[in-house]
Amino acid sequence: MIEYRKANISDIQYLVQYRKQQLIDEGEVFDNEIDNELFDYFTSSISDNSLISWLAVDGEKIIATSGICFYQLPPTSRNPSGKNAYITNMYTLPEYRKQGIGTQLLQLVIDEAKAQNYKVIRLHASADGKSIYSKAGFCDTDGFMALRF
Repeated sequence: MIEYRKANISDIQYLVQYRKQQLIDEGEVFDNEIDNELFDYFTSSISDNSLISWLAVDGEKIIATSGICFYQLPPTSRNPSGKNAYITNMYTLPEYRKQGIGTQLLQLVIDEAKAQNYKVIRLHASADGKSIYSKAGFCDTDGFMALRF
């Protein structure tokens, strides 16, 4: 039976492992190791609650992760609080996919944002993950732009 629980500091090794696997699955090639940076990020953000991560656990095995980051931008008329949430780290082990686990984890992080009165949730979807977000009501926008140095 699959159980769902919030991640804590003792789960960071799995968050690091699954984050890297997610990036690899999305086509990222690592020129350098990022384990230390990921470990520091998860330690800090879980400690200060700027990231809440949910896990799916089958027995003793963590089989899927999710996360939602909280941040604030200057207010706008559509978002007077400026509060934003960003869904990240959605990853399910391949042998557990297509069983509704990702959908359940997505709902848990959406509920976290609602409970904290966030009105905007953003994410970047991989090609494989796009349908789960569409089913949950997310709209596809191409307005994201970036400048990289």
